[in-house]
Amino acid sequence: MMSKELSAVLESQRKVSIQEFEIPNVEKEGFLLKVESVGVCGSDVERYIGTEFEGTFKTPFPIIMGHEVVGYISDGNQDQLKKHNIEIGDRVTVEPYILCGECDYCLTGNYQLCKNMRCYGVNISCKEPPHLWGAYGEYMYVAPNSRIHRISKNAPKEAACLSSIIGNGIRWSSTKGNVKLGDSIVVIGPGTQGLAAVLVADYIGAGEIIIIGTSKDKSRLNIAKDFGADHSIIIKEENAVQRVKELTNGKLADVVICCVGVPAAIDMGLDLVKPLGTFVLVGLTGDNKTTLSTDRIVMNELKIFGGLGQSYNVEAAVKLIESCKYPIEKMVTHTFSLNDTEKALKTSAYEIPGEEPIKAVIIP
Repeated sequence: MMSKELSAVLESQRKVSIQEFEIPNVEKEGFLLKVESVGVCGSDVERYIGTEFEGTFKTPFPIIMGHEVVGYISDGNQDQLKKHNIEIGDRVTVEPYILCGECDYCLTGNYQLCKNMRCYGVNISCKEPPHLWGAYGEYMYVAPNSRIHRISKNAPKEAACLSSIIGNGIRWSSTKGNVKLGDSIVVIGPGTQGLAAVLVADYIGAGEIIIIGTSKDKSRLNIAKDFGADHSIIIKEENAVQRVKELTNGKLADVVICCVGVPAAIDMGLDLVKPLGTFVLVGLTGDNKTTLSTDRIVMNELKIFGGLGQSYNVEAAVKLIESCKYPIEKMVTHTFSLNDTEKALKTSAYEIPGEEPIKAVIIP
């Protein structure tokens, strides 16, 4: 095995460099992952352009980003390999979270709220040994308390690295939204989170699946149809509330999933839920204030759920990806080499003229 590897380091806002690191020895603990592909998350882009994260998710520069990953186990502690039921050479996807395993949230299975949250590519600096805490590189270190899932070698690498996104879709539509056979569903925002929610709603057997976007989202809305959406609505071209009423015979939606943090979209979402319906909010506003008429929540007895991230959903996501029932890889519109990491970030930030990405993936 090589003794050194290359990773892309975000040194500070808008400063990315390719740096060389020692490949760690994992005989005593942990695993070593040979990265096959890694998705560029929206939070990676925000860190690159300079969005300030506070608390648990504050960016510790310098950092190797990347937490949507698939790769091959190239080395590992033998006892821990047995514990995770994996072998050297297995193709695996790794969840973003490193569990403390001791707090109330970990012990009750809600580890996305871990009080001692450590997250690959998010809040661990590459200054901290063994340095390879993110997937924007040839190798990534995988800590003992990680959640690791084997995934078929037949699944396209562009889809396989999206297991956490599909896991989120399962959480939004199934765990939080409790979508049932025949339910009418509205998804606001056709980004990867919204597309995943559509896909899962269709897999469950929802009735009318409606997705809402803007005039700039037409390619995304087309992919949504490949994932099972029955109708799409473009804001400012149609009255969304009126159109949803028409499509649901005046009943409105059983479940609305809002995947954007735009206050107007959140407010509109409450108008799209039928009485006794469910509203799932996963879009972040960046602490921008939003004014909601809480009377609608009270008078219609709505169920409101926030959603942070997947918890015990990635295992099911892997099975869904492996089924190849949906062309999940269609979400990936751009691929980049490790040397082009900064271009991948700029493209994902819509800073490259003429490029309209849905999802960018780095293949080291």
